[in-house]
Amino acid sequence: MQIHRAVVLVAMMLISVGALVLLLSNADGKSLVALAVVVLAAIAGGIGFSWKRYYRR
Repeated sequence: MQIHRAVVLVAMMLISVGALVLLLSNADGKSLVALAVVVLAAIAGGIGFSWKRYYRR
């Protein structure tokens, strides 16, 4: 089961890196700003989720 999770995680990371490369190859200023906003929101959400779940004991 853990190997399956690792394989799925690696596949998702490769797909996301490929999508990011495709996005950045056609990017102008507005799309880069939008990408930065979305990435920062995802980082904040991930930190908030992890903090709430694992560190508040």
